Amino acid sequence: MNKKKIAIATALAGLVLWTIAPGRQTRPNRVLANAFPAGLLASPTSCTTPDWPREARRYEVEGITLLHFHINAEGGIEDASVIGSSSWKVLDDAALASLVQCKFRANLDEAERDATFPIQFVWTLAGPPSVRPQLVAGSCAPSTRFAGFDAFNHQPTGKDGVLVRFLVDAAGQPVGIKAEGASDSVAADAADYLSSCKFAIDPAMPGEKTDTAFGRVLRKGA
Repeated sequence: MNKKKIAIATALAGLVLWTIAPGRQTRPNRVLANAFPAGLLASPTSCTTPDWPREARRYEVEGITLLHFHINAEGGIEDASVIGSSSWKVLDDAALASLVQCKFRANLDEAERDATFPIQFVWTLAGPPSVRPQLVAGSCAPSTRFAGFDAFNHQPTGKDGVLVRFLVDAAGQPVGIKAEGASDSVAADAADYLSSCKFAIDPAMPGEKTDTAFGRVLRKGA
């Protein structure tokens, strides 16, 4: 495991970025604000950035989570939802859990207008990219359901493939495989297929090495 990279990520837990993002109307007849309304907070400390989830640090996953929300008459958050996923549920859940703890001033005009607000969490690890294990060509067992593995593709799970993140042990074997957005049976089948593959890092490649990897297990017939 790349301990230096993980240690830096832990230090960044309080520095997850909030940036302005274009919003999309989620409910009819609502006013869409252009930015997170920091000036309407009950106090400067009444809305804090989330802790970086321990599991996300271990798997070294990054991404951007875009949320929309409304402010109720009491200044609380309501109807918070993920509009743009980071591709990783563990990050999206952390962003949502942090947002609903925010507190705004009560009896705002924005609450009466039922205004929709955006907030964007940018989950980024510090330092240059790690050197991750690469698929050994031809190492995956033949399958009637899966056509191969597309490394470092973080597109969401769909009919054409299953997004997975995993660790690689000293023997080049995938372990701790986590499938995103798939049913239990599909996730288990994708994990079984990936377990037949081998991964390796070229020791001659410069940079810090890590045992984390991700990508999509591709379905046949997609």
